[in-house]
Amino acid sequence: MLESLHVKNLALIKENEVFFYPGLNILSGETGAGKSIILGSIRLALGAKAGKDFIRNGEEYALIELIFRSSKAEVVQKLREQELPVEEDGTIFIQRKIMEGRSSAKINGETVSSKGLRQIASLLINIHGQNDTTELLDSKNYLDILDEYAGSDVITAKEQLAEEYHNYIALKKELDDSHSLDKNRDRELSLAEFEYSEIENAKLAVGEDDMLENRYRLMNNSKKIVDGIGKAYSAVDSDQGAASSLDYALREIRSVMRFDEELAELENSIATACDIVADCKRSMSDYMADMEFSEAEFIEVENRLDIVNHLKSKYGNSIEEVLQYAEDRKTFIEKMSDFSTYLTDLELRVHKARKKLLDGCRELSEIRSAKADVLSRELERNLKELNLSNARCEVTLESGEDKLSESGYDSVDFLVSFNIGEPVKSLSLVASGGELSRFMLALKAITADKEQIDTLIFDEIDSGISGKTAWNVAEKMNVIGLDHQVIAITHLPQIAAMADSHYMIEKSSSNDSTETSIYKLNEDESIHEIARLMSTNSVSDTILESAKELKAQSKLAKQR
Repeated sequence: MLESLHVKNLALIKENEVFFYPGLNILSGETGAGKSIILGSIRLALGAKAGKDFIRNGEEYALIELIFRSSKAEVVQKLREQELPVEEDGTIFIQRKIMEGRSSAKINGETVSSKGLRQIASLLINIHGQNDTTELLDSKNYLDILDEYAGSDVITAKEQLAEEYHNYIALKKELDDSHSLDKNRDRELSLAEFEYSEIENAKLAVGEDDMLENRYRLMNNSKKIVDGIGKAYSAVDSDQGAASSLDYALREIRSVMRFDEELAELENSIATACDIVADCKRSMSDYMADMEFSEAEFIEVENRLDIVNHLKSKYGNSIEEVLQYAEDRKTFIEKMSDFSTYLTDLELRVHKARKKLLDGCRELSEIRSAKADVLSRELERNLKELNLSNARCEVTLESGEDKLSESGYDSVDFLVSFNIGEPVKSLSLVASGGELSRFMLALKAITADKEQIDTLIFDEIDSGISGKTAWNVAEKMNVIGLDHQVIAITHLPQIAAMADSHYMIEKSSSNDSTETSIYKLNEDESIHEIARLMSTNSVSDTILESAKELKAQSKLAKQR
């Protein structure tokens, strides 16, 4: 749920913060007051393209902040995928700062990309406006709409079908590749045998390359190493070296120890140092002895390393990959050795996979068909309740193997007629803007309990309607508000009266600036705003009484 919106220095807004609540939140105001700016600020915060024109005149930046609260598993998972902080109370703090030439976005204090921001936003809020009904004009969206309505039965069937589809496609590709391979079988078999033999004869061992690299590097630099250690050994072992000096110091201390017991500790330290130096001498001597190797040994390591690197350059970046390539070549050789049997078996597997896939498509199509009939009746009933009394609606399926995909082999169309005597035609061909808006509301009212997103915004989708139709639309929005937080911008008194929370958007001017603000109305203020929406000029007592009556009717409707 969207809990708050804070806007600073955006267009006509100097600074404003508003808190939203569950249920139906209605925003209204005079034409030109800035309702579009409020909605635009939310779109910007959620990743819409921003430009310097959005920044308030005279300011260096614009700032929009949204606070959501959601603990849904898919939201938490998406936050963790993007390595963003997950708050225990479900708070999601989104901030967008817009500056000239650039902008930045943060979620819970961590910077995110525009793509990451939009991915999170898509799980939190859905914005619908008159322009957004265009999704109903594209029949490609109808299958998803039906599947969303159908719910868990279709989801389970689609998951199983997707697995079967990808298995079939993989087998079919293997079969197609095998038919092509059959034309060049002898040449491919000869190449595979050569490659397998080359790797097998090398008798590679995992980790051998690292060992050889280290050994070669050591041998290649052995002279420098021996020279360095030899000088270090001389510095320790010469007449004036550390060992001789420490021995001399130890003898001198021991010669005077009897005169002061405290010299015992010093004697012990020097004796320890003598032991350490002696150990170092032995270690250096042993190391130099181990560094002795022949030219033949160096050549052997060098040649072996050349072989290993040659195979890695041809067959993989590591010995593990080279060995796996050899195993694949071995499998290929076995396959080619009895190619006709392999091909017959593969053709049978493809046939069985296709049959299983088509059976799954048929079962999924039967589920969709049953749900389509129910959805048709519900849509028709809801459209009639939205004052489209002559509406007829048919959700139809067309199936065919030529449409095979991981979603099945169905295409869906919404066929409607809004007038008596007119045949049903595709929604994308016959609906006007107002009819599309009501169709979407009818659809949302039906699918509200299945919608996973908590917050829905409707931006003047009531345009072009009035009277009884407006009241019916208000009731539908109230129904949606039972399962979701709804934020709606409207100019109709019927919808404003249905508000659980009512907000006023207004514009004020001074000598040097204009400012848009938004604030929550109390009961009396809401009634006055409803009266203003009902009036043509000034608000009379009669209109005010009508507004009170409309508000009372909305309360009764909510109780029902």
